[in-house]
Amino acid sequence: MKLFSILIFLGFCLSAAATAEDSTMHSLQITITAISRSGEITVKLRNGSEGPIKIWRESNAWGAARWRVLRVREGQLETFFQNPNQRFTRNMPISDEIAPGRDIERKLDLNGGNWCGFRHCSSYNERGLGGREASFEPGDVIIVTYDVPRSNEASDMAVWYGVIASMATVQ
Repeated sequence: MKLFSILIFLGFCLSAAATAEDSTMHSLQITITAISRSGEITVKLRNGSEGPIKIWRESNAWGAARWRVLRVREGQLETFFQNPNQRFTRNMPISDEIAPGRDIERKLDLNGGNWCGFRHCSSYNERGLGGREASFEPGDVIIVTYDVPRSNEASDMAVWYGVIASMATVQ
């Protein structure tokens, strides 16, 4: 009977811990605020919680290659994602903090290097994607996702992880 009570207590503790993590995970919100026809998207990450939220800087392996962009044009889907094959001269898990109720802006330039699309991955200093440039036209549906997997470093440093998405139609 004692073992059963201990198992129930442990289950309750783990459930409470998961709920605390989940509440932070769901407090980060994303909104597409601007889309340029030349392939640039501006997004806003907002902290909807009562405490600060840390996110990884994109200049390290924990924060790089976390953005994905889906473009639906005339029923055809095209996928773009940040190039995961990046090298860092100094790779340390560094984060930025978003204060409660505040937001930060990120610009995603699909033609600005380190993006993959049209079956090609560009390097950091390459313009476009294999000789083509991504563009957006009126009526295109754009979906942006921010996908940060859980890691030991995220847990140890209390950095946000999860998947969030936003959708907009190009005007």
